[in-house]
Amino acid sequence: MTRVPQIRLRNLWIPALLIACVALIYAKNIFSNLILARGDIYLYFYPYWHAAAAALQTGRLPLWNPDLFMGAPFLANSQVGLFYPLNWPLWLLLETPYAVSVSIVTHVLIAGLGTYWATRRALNASRTAALLAALLFALGGFFTAQVEHINQAQALAWLPWLLGVATGWEMVSAEWRSLLRKLLAIGILFALQLTAGHAQAVFISGVALLLWSALQLAVRRGAWGKAAVLTALVIVGGVLLAALLVAVQLVPLLELTRLSLRQGGLSTNEALSFSLHPLLAARALLPGYGQTPYVEYVAYLPLVALVLAVVGAWQWRTNRAVVAPLGLAVVGLFLALGAANPLYRYGLIHVPGFDLFRVPARWLTLYALGAALLAAAGWDWLMARGWRITGRDRRPIAAGLLVCVGLIGMAWVSVVLSQWVLMPPESPAEWPNALSLAGWGVELALLFLLLWQPFGRLPATPYILFAIVIISLFVASRVLSAYDTTTPEAYFDVRPSVARLQADAIADRAAGHPPGRYLSMSLGLFDPGDQAEIDTIYADQLSQQARERYTTTVKQREIIVPNLSLVYGLSAVDGFDGGVLPSADFAAVADLLLPPDADTVDGRLRESIDVVPDARWLDLFGVRYLITDKVGDQWLRHDDIEVFFDLQHRVVLQSGESATVGYVPHFEATELWIVSEGEPGDVIIETSSHSQQNTIEQIDDNLYRVRWDAPVVPSAIVLAQPDDAATPWTIAGLALVDGRDGAFQPLTPGNHRLIHSGDVKVYENLDVLPRAFIVSEAVSAETTTDAVDLMRDPGFDPRRAVVLTDHEPLNFGAVDGAVDIVDYAAERVVISAESSSGGILVLTDAYYPGWQATIDGEPTPIIKANGLFRAVILPPGAHEIVFTMQLRPSGRIITMVGFGLLIVAVVALIASGTGKRKRPA
Repeated sequence: MTRVPQIRLRNLWIPALLIACVALIYAKNIFSNLILARGDIYLYFYPYWHAAAAALQTGRLPLWNPDLFMGAPFLANSQVGLFYPLNWPLWLLLETPYAVSVSIVTHVLIAGLGTYWATRRALNASRTAALLAALLFALGGFFTAQVEHINQAQALAWLPWLLGVATGWEMVSAEWRSLLRKLLAIGILFALQLTAGHAQAVFISGVALLLWSALQLAVRRGAWGKAAVLTALVIVGGVLLAALLVAVQLVPLLELTRLSLRQGGLSTNEALSFSLHPLLAARALLPGYGQTPYVEYVAYLPLVALVLAVVGAWQWRTNRAVVAPLGLAVVGLFLALGAANPLYRYGLIHVPGFDLFRVPARWLTLYALGAALLAAAGWDWLMARGWRITGRDRRPIAAGLLVCVGLIGMAWVSVVLSQWVLMPPESPAEWPNALSLAGWGVELALLFLLLWQPFGRLPATPYILFAIVIISLFVASRVLSAYDTTTPEAYFDVRPSVARLQADAIADRAAGHPPGRYLSMSLGLFDPGDQAEIDTIYADQLSQQARERYTTTVKQREIIVPNLSLVYGLSAVDGFDGGVLPSADFAAVADLLLPPDADTVDGRLRESIDVVPDARWLDLFGVRYLITDKVGDQWLRHDDIEVFFDLQHRVVLQSGESATVGYVPHFEATELWIVSEGEPGDVIIETSSHSQQNTIEQIDDNLYRVRWDAPVVPSAIVLAQPDDAATPWTIAGLALVDGRDGAFQPLTPGNHRLIHSGDVKVYENLDVLPRAFIVSEAVSAETTTDAVDLMRDPGFDPRRAVVLTDHEPLNFGAVDGAVDIVDYAAERVVISAESSSGGILVLTDAYYPGWQATIDGEPTPIIKANGLFRAVILPPGAHEIVFTMQLRPSGRIITMVGFGLLIVAVVALIASGTGKRKRPA
């Protein structure tokens, strides 16, 4: 008779308590419709997850993203987690914010269960001690703070499982089944981490695996040479298997990495950014009740756990199992110091791998996991003594209490020292608040009574300690990302500026055309016009913090900050990415939009642009819309007339230069007011019947006026600085004024039409070039940098000429013809073009390997144009040009081989096990 395994109900309390604690900490994410709406999770992962889900739901594997960075790879950007198997069900079944919430809770449970299992294996710990370690890692400060970076949380959730598999190397024999099982498990776990898409988490896990294995072998009794060789072979084999399994992701990623802005590694300053400052160590390691440092510096554990971890570490001489977690904790803290660690700053930063990532503080993950395991060891040490602490056994307790007191004292001293020591701006020195001091005091007092036992052993000591841990984790988490929720309208509500652009985008797509790109130039410093209404609606529904978070999202949606365009089906010029994007080509070409000495911040442009860029680049880049706010605008008063000026379109005219107000709404005026600095030049007013030059008079500081005898309806206005002008003329704003009744009409230089005015202003660029057009002349450049230098020449006209990289100069003479985009999709663009003389067809979407082109079905090479875009040489006549994006087959083939090997290995294990069971006694 087959024996049916029996489930011991008395053991179910362990997962039940873990689930209950996770539900307690993440109650808002589980039991309400509130969503997370801050930082990377809102501006990066929501948009990318939305785009991935939309593609998969229509049966499309998204290779290309046309809506950020003027075109960029989608699949190759591993941070999206496109091949992570746990993402697909969520993307297909849930709306994006709830998919993220479910993923967070799921991976907290995965991390907790993995830590429980690893603790049981590595330390031979009791169930209660292993559960304690699970709670401390999965619900401790580090992991809870990092859920904002969902791909990092997904990857790190598998780290405890990896260390659990890598336990027991000292007992490894040459028996092939045990070695193969370990190899397969390591390969699968690394593959899961790689597909989650956080490369730094994978690198940290790899270092942790090597350190963990080395420390286990180092404390092995007797010869360890054979075990070390077998261990190395298994780890290398597991890594190779992982690479095979995820080659479909790795091959495109490596190709993108070669073209990334961060190719060749980061600069020293970048690689050391967000290091854990020594004066922040106390705030990082202590639970902050009602206050916390910057999210990257959070790795708190309850004081109970800190004392237990010290007790566990105290056993390193007698209990060799604690050496590996102790090494993890110490190395994690050591590396997290980054810039403050001379070995890291002057040595490790030049080691391959360490130079690829920012935020050394993320090494705190090793501390968090190591300390959790040590706390479990400390718990079992106390439990073995029946929780009666006397004599020499009080020494580790005293050491743990002194560590806690020292950290609390350091929290005070660091504030004093910060007067002379420079602190990181994202996390300045801060006095501990009253709640933190009270919490620490109560915990220390209870620890002293329960563990030092001045009045003898108290009843229910372990239960009280466990309760303190849970309460401390719950209260401390209230200020972290998981608790920072707000109304779902923060994601689902569409603001007026978005609706205005969406209307045009829908019409463009219906015609088979791409939507026009937008450039947002607002810092979001304005107050929403419906703030009072928001406060009224949500006063009784949301906390003050949740209302403030919602208000922040209102402003972010109004100005459509990157990468929210992916949610709304709009196309942005720039984007937001801290990984392998943006490309080096994008950064070089986008510099044309920036003021001198400015630079992109993770691909974002709006933080660096305060005035409208050169019209040449707006037209070339397909910027159809400009989004600005009204913070810098101004009301000016003269002769009882008050006029509003739009001051975003600042123009500086040198001698001999001119600017035109190309779009003038129908408005009958008697005068033109100008806000300007410097020596004013000439103003020419054009009407439907005549053109006249007018005299400028100054009526106030930096305020000038042009008057004419009778009311007119201007059709255009020209502002010119004479050739003999000694100083530049800076024009900040203009307005037509009707002196008869005080009515006015703000104007802007250039050919821009105001199409929306609310909390923000949206201008349509009436001179924007179509996405595809023909030019007659091509000049040659060797590199993108050379191309940008040639484009900066004032004589360069992107309507007439193009700079081609690695191609000879061309000249087709006068070009006539027409271009029409017949069908535009992410991975396929169909263009109809006709020209009697031929020319160079320019498509202002990003050039990238994998794109192929045909003219009338015949392959034709794609040439990099103007440093970033695509071009093909067009012969005379009418033609159909098709651009298609294809995934290189090598990655898929390698992945298929990897899965084939995995299946063969699993079948071999099953077959060998079956044969062994059938062998007669």
